[in-house]
Amino acid sequence: MRDLNARTRGRIAVVGAACFALLLSSAVGAQQRGATTHTIFLTALEVKGSTTADKLAPPSVNPADLSKGYGFKGPGQVDKNAPWKWEVSSYLFAPAFVTVRQGDTVVLIAFVVNGDEHEVSIVAPGGQKVMANTTWNRGREYRAQFVAAKSGSYQLVCSNHGRTMIATFVVLPE
Repeated sequence: MRDLNARTRGRIAVVGAACFALLLSSAVGAQQRGATTHTIFLTALEVKGSTTADKLAPPSVNPADLSKGYGFKGPGQVDKNAPWKWEVSSYLFAPAFVTVRQGDTVVLIAFVVNGDEHEVSIVAPGGQKVMANTTWNRGREYRAQFVAAKSGSYQLVCSNHGRTMIATFVVLPE
């Protein structure tokens, strides 16, 4: 700091004080804010990708053996008229990541695009379910709600489609 002239040191001090004041006012504002309700529009869907064996060999391990959320149709299974075509797929929720604050209410409005049946639940940071197992079907809209009482990660999980079909709600402490 001794190489900086007095004017530069003064500017640094002013910027530092302004940053500290902003940080302090944000913390006070967060404590004074009331709980908020967040409405999250969520989609349950399946993504697919295909190619042909002459461009890329099919995987040596069937992806469906790795996770219930993966799908695989080998050459000859996708299209009888294109015997070299193969396809992979995966189920997911979009968005898959949301951040809220402790004490907030989360309202999910979910539309199921792909997959005839999804067995879903919402699990709190301690492992307890804040929404019991519920069946969601294709072409229908569902509403679920929970209060983010604890900080940590809440997860919307589809037990039919394993580890790929999970939406995480990170709850920041008050």
